[in-house]
Amino acid sequence: MKLRTTLALITAAVGITALNAQAQSTSEWEGTADVRYVSRNIFRGDKQTGQSMQANVEFNPVAGKDGFFVGGWANQPFSAKRKFEFDLYGGYRYNYAGFQFSGGVTGYFYPQSSSGETDYTYEFFLSAQREILKNWGVMATAYYDMRRKDLTGEIATGYRIPYRIEKFQASIDLSAFAGASAVRDALPDAPAPFTKIKDNFTYYGLTASTTVWLTRNVRASIGLQYGDTNNKSAARPYGSDGGDNLYGYASIGLKW
Repeated sequence: MKLRTTLALITAAVGITALNAQAQSTSEWEGTADVRYVSRNIFRGDKQTGQSMQANVEFNPVAGKDGFFVGGWANQPFSAKRKFEFDLYGGYRYNYAGFQFSGGVTGYFYPQSSSGETDYTYEFFLSAQREILKNWGVMATAYYDMRRKDLTGEIATGYRIPYRIEKFQASIDLSAFAGASAVRDALPDAPAPFTKIKDNFTYYGLTASTTVWLTRNVRASIGLQYGDTNNKSAARPYGSDGGDNLYGYASIGLKW
């Protein structure tokens, strides 16, 4: 589910409907799929890997509808020193009085983890989002990771500027997010003396991108995101994050 910290999906997550979704649909469900290149893989302000290819597939209710959603996400780093990750997530969305509420669970899996490294974890999440003005929305989310004993709160806001390139619908998307995490066991599978490592930190990020709908169901996006943390511990699989957290991405997506 880490794609949701990138610009295009943050903007969608705060309740701003994709341009092509303005047309009426007779279906109660829709599917989306994305493949993207990223120069950095950043999660909650922290660099996880360098250059990577990512993929995401999701099935969810159409805009404004209640119902269950499920999805999967994967990250394959270019560097052999960094390891493959995939996530599975699902939950339920409910609309009430102009708000959209969501709740569910995400599983994080690291099949190439070695001895002492975290090979899996899972967290529950609850969120509330609302469109404040046309094309501008806000979202608040709480997460709790059961294995890392990590309680995280995050707020996000996004604004979409529609435009056209000749016959193609397009948008410029701007967003920002900030959060705080309190971790009581950063490395749950690590042997002593690396057990019960605590890590309290804040994080934030800014994003900007543009998306062009090549057809009613196919879109292309490019964007930039900056993410960083304050007071982040070095207790992470690849050491502390001292690199540049400004990164770019390019993606192609499909909706059906």
